[in-house]
Amino acid sequence: MKMKNKFITALVVSLILVLSLVCNAYAVDLGYRLLKFGNIGSDVKELQTKLQISDYYYHVLDGIYGHGTEKAVINFQQDNNLRIDGIAGYNTINKLKEVTNKNDSRNYYVKPGDTLSGIAKKFNVNLSSLRMWNNLYYDYIYVGQKLKIKKDKINNNQYGLSQKDLDLLARAVYSEARGESLKGQVAVAAVILNRVQNDDFPNTIKGVVFQPWAFTAVHDGQFWLTPDKDATKAVELALKGWDPTYGATFYYNPVKVTSYWIYTRKVITKIGKHYFAG
Repeated sequence: MKMKNKFITALVVSLILVLSLVCNAYAVDLGYRLLKFGNIGSDVKELQTKLQISDYYYHVLDGIYGHGTEKAVINFQQDNNLRIDGIAGYNTINKLKEVTNKNDSRNYYVKPGDTLSGIAKKFNVNLSSLRMWNNLYYDYIYVGQKLKIKKDKINNNQYGLSQKDLDLLARAVYSEARGESLKGQVAVAAVILNRVQNDDFPNTIKGVVFQPWAFTAVHDGQFWLTPDKDATKAVELALKGWDPTYGATFYYNPVKVTSYWIYTRKVITKIGKHYFAG
């Protein structure tokens, strides 16, 4: 009988705790209400995110105002000459927004309903560049994920490339991938654009194409063949953001490999006869 009473008591206490948490749960924007220990809601998660951006919070973004969140708020208040009470009130939240707006101008935290292509469009950056900056081989993202947003040299200049740049791209595509599907030719163009965006390679089309031993066709003379309409179309599609390689900076045909070093690179996808790697 005593065991039964203890069980009932424990159950009642659990229900009270659950009801207490539910009563504290809200789906509102940060700043709508004062936040304190025990609160639950989307605004708490946003608070945690901003604390994380400012290097005060290192736990899971769970939307629960627990001890970790309270301690982070206290530390933030101490460092910013605010009233130290562990409560995220008007002054604390506004100061936190001010600090994170300065610190996080090049970062974005994924929100419900976001897609990678939508984020790229929102910040006016190239989708393949966004993938490369964040080491994303696929388009899967999750809520709360931190994405790096940089100045996109390709997107900001995709209509300002010189005719010579466009010609070099088309020649590279034709000489390296003629006979491949349109997707395979776009992939080669995308690799060149990805290299321009990558700090490990030259930052111009010309620099990438003529980098010593980068492309076989440049050294065997095929590069100077006249490109066809498919090669030109592939360049246009790559410049519009289509990157079927998911950010690859290397590609190779295993039948024609001359340096086995290329096998140390992680393969992302295979298109036609080419393997594309990061």
